[in-house]
Amino acid sequence: MSGQAGNSGERRAPRPDRTKYRATPGRGAARGPAKRRLPPVVAVLLSALFALTGIALGVGVVVGGASAAAGIRAEHHQPELRMTISDCYTTGRSRSLVHHCRGTGDPGDSGVTTGTWHLNGSSDSYRPGAAVAVRCDSGGSCHGLGVLDHLVTVVLLLGGLFLTGAGAVGLAAVLLRTFAPARAAALRRPRIVRAGTIAAVAVLVLAVAAPLLYMLT
Repeated sequence: MSGQAGNSGERRAPRPDRTKYRATPGRGAARGPAKRRLPPVVAVLLSALFALTGIALGVGVVVGGASAAAGIRAEHHQPELRMTISDCYTTGRSRSLVHHCRGTGDPGDSGVTTGTWHLNGSSDSYRPGAAVAVRCDSGGSCHGLGVLDHLVTVVLLLGGLFLTGAGAVGLAAVLLRTFAPARAAALRRPRIVRAGTIAAVAVLVLAVAAPLLYMLT
């Protein structure tokens, strides 16, 4: 009995007051400081800047792809001849290796010089005596056109168009959300989304077919 009485007389240590300095967050409530958000004007300006940067990059890539397509088209208009390789040498390193070869061939009535021909920028190294189909200008500068040249040019144009289109859509979305939110909500309707998807597929097909037709004709 005395032990029980002694135990009942002992004082328990007080529990720490968690609400002394601030209220204890409830169960499931977010802990820690709230995330700071950018002011609306700054957020709009940054979004518009990113969109304009995408447009600028896309236009630059499209210009580069168009220049490459024009070069391939010009080479298609040069006479196709057979060149017998005399020797080759390589420049560059690792994956950027480029082969340059010299050789001769029969120009026929194409107007190409009868001297030494030069095959520059070839992705393949040829053994002496190999016969290669090339297209040459009148001075004997030749190039070998392959499927890869056309494919790289088309991919370059598609990438540029994608960047330009994505930037334009992003800029339009920013402007609509800022100045015409009602119209921005209307453009998210399923019918409008389907129409936009069909238009995007049509533009994609046209973007692939048009450069190929341009280079091959």
